[in-house]
Amino acid sequence: MTLSYLCGHSLGPLVRSTRARIEEELGAWGRMGIGGYGKSPLPWMRYAHDLRPTLARLVGARADEVAIMNSLTVNLHMLLARFYQPQGRRRKILIDAPVFPSDRMAVSSQIAWRGGDPSADLIVIGPRPGEWIVEPDAFVEAIHRAGDTLALVWVGGVNYLSGHLQPLGRLARATHECGALCGADLAHAIGNVALDLDRDEIDFAVWCSYKYLNGGPGAVGGLFVRSPSPKEAPHPALEGWWGHEETTRFLMGPDFRPEEGALGFAVSNVPVLSTTPLHAALPLFDRYPFAQLVEKRESLIDYTLSRLMDLELPGLSCITPLDPGAHGAQLSFMIGPNRPRGEPLIRALAACGVIADWREPHILRVAFHPLYNGFQDAERLVQGLARIIRSGQ
Repeated sequence: MTLSYLCGHSLGPLVRSTRARIEEELGAWGRMGIGGYGKSPLPWMRYAHDLRPTLARLVGARADEVAIMNSLTVNLHMLLARFYQPQGRRRKILIDAPVFPSDRMAVSSQIAWRGGDPSADLIVIGPRPGEWIVEPDAFVEAIHRAGDTLALVWVGGVNYLSGHLQPLGRLARATHECGALCGADLAHAIGNVALDLDRDEIDFAVWCSYKYLNGGPGAVGGLFVRSPSPKEAPHPALEGWWGHEETTRFLMGPDFRPEEGALGFAVSNVPVLSTTPLHAALPLFDRYPFAQLVEKRESLIDYTLSRLMDLELPGLSCITPLDPGAHGAQLSFMIGPNRPRGEPLIRALAACGVIADWREPHILRVAFHPLYNGFQDAERLVQGLARIIRSGQ
């Protein structure tokens, strides 16, 4: 059976050249051992450096402002340790809901670590009753209400549940007007929507690489730290050997002198084998102008929604904002009562050749990645949903 993989918002598929790239590194390890750090075709000492220009283009930043390291939540902790500095009245962190649980856990634990009370110092703004997204106007109003009590705003660039894209520049401006910092979770945004973090004046951001970047399960994450120049990058709060300047790192001195830019936030050397898939995946984004990818994505979404509207399937409603500037590749559908839900729905779709996923409460998620999805995938989804909902399967 031909499968339509519409789950890139959760885990991207295997890029064809990944196996060969991993075999190359395993071969280098076998032949050279420790020598691979200097003599491998891509020396492991600076193994992630060549990827930074592509990542910088995808997030709208300078290459020195991005780094590849750790995982998303570890990077979030690293950056909160630096940028969350509660003082006096200015202690609160504002986040939007529904937020991915790991983000809320990290933020709450950082508040507690600093001697605060998450029940008092964490402001959560959720959608209005009967709605699924936090409207930008409401978000800005919440920022202004918090005023000089606000230390930091943390926003999901694209919401994991609804697929809603927030206007990062507008939120950052409102945050800075209150004297606070603005950070962003780009897990569902990088490789999905056009980003310009420098223009939008986002102060810091983190992402994972296994969704739209197709870096593989558990792939190494990344971070962004805005600075006027490499030499003026913020000093990390948590130090590690691999963040020490490269030119004197192996003098093994006791004092920490950070590498310029975001690389100063590194604490350990790059995990080569879990970074290798990115060497296969990221060059795919260099083949096309991002605007071309967005155009194809919008065509797929328009086709899917038009076909579903014509079919008038009972109990199926899209909760993703449909304005092109308010979403990315993900479409989220609310499944009404007395219809197939949860695992039964996902199994039924798989039997129709469609791989999708499910999140509570009652939300079916699909994504059309322009690098590998086409109109045949959209039509297979439409036909599968029609067959399942009409039959009550």
